[in-house]
Amino acid sequence: MLDVHYRSLGGTPRFGIGVHRSGLFNALYDQVRSGGVEIATGVEIVTSDADASGRRLVFAGGKRSEPFDLVVDALGTRWPLAPPCGKDLAYGALWTTLDWPDETHFAQDALQQRYRRSSVMAGVLPIGNGGEKKLKAAFFWSLRRDALEGWRAAGLDRWKTEVRALWPACAPLLDQITSPEQLTFARYAHRTLPAPVEPALIHIGDAWHSASPQLGQGANMALLDAWALMVSLGRAASVDDGLQQAVEMRRNHVRLYQWLTALFTPVYQSDSRVLPMLRDTLVGPLSKLWPATWIQAAMVGGLIGDPLRRCGLTEAKLQTLGPC
Repeated sequence: MLDVHYRSLGGTPRFGIGVHRSGLFNALYDQVRSGGVEIATGVEIVTSDADASGRRLVFAGGKRSEPFDLVVDALGTRWPLAPPCGKDLAYGALWTTLDWPDETHFAQDALQQRYRRSSVMAGVLPIGNGGEKKLKAAFFWSLRRDALEGWRAAGLDRWKTEVRALWPACAPLLDQITSPEQLTFARYAHRTLPAPVEPALIHIGDAWHSASPQLGQGANMALLDAWALMVSLGRAASVDDGLQQAVEMRRNHVRLYQWLTALFTPVYQSDSRVLPMLRDTLVGPLSKLWPATWIQAAMVGGLIGDPLRRCGLTEAKLQTLGPC
């Protein structure tokens, strides 16, 4: 259906990296620890409030934190610091992390997916080894939210039969799944906060803008939000000034990708019969021709809208940053 390559962008060779969320967490956690930042655990945040002294977090039971000059909300889509907005999507997906099969035809340098219309989908993404000896794969299966309980009731064997019928090569991965608890159901929502900044508070990542992962930009967008915040606070005269600059730096790119994701999601996750037919008979063949090859690569690379330049990130700057 689609065969997208980063080399279609031309110029400096580019590549994508599939990273498990635990890898991102560990990179951030190590930086926090090395910086001597205090970590508080065992508390549930229910809201926050601001006064002349700053913003305080309010915990379950009514206890309040000390006032902070700035609270950065990176808690995600369904957390209490961000006001409700947008809508939950009909489809989500079952996800799990598995060992990379010893004998397989899966590519170790590509995300591969198989579809039946847009209501059935399986995907295999290589995600490195996460510090372990064996390579790992993320395996995911599209599923309607209202079909989750039925999936559980039907049992693993019935589901595995369905997956093998769609994509027989998945058999070595399915053999590793022996319990439903190995699979996590991800619930997708499409939402964009109209006001991501409040006094002494900024929402970034999914707390500001969340969408289905069809374009694979969740981590990219969150990291760009964090970068823009760091740059803006470093050069602004005040915290409030810095927050406004950070939002302006990111607003257009966020709007664009929220729109693109809303446009493309029904093509890949929906009950439609017409959209998959158009996708396979019209878009698929055209996508192999220039400039569609460039557009696709730029889209899944997160580069539409030139977000790096807006954040002051040139190719030369990226090379000087080095690894995290």
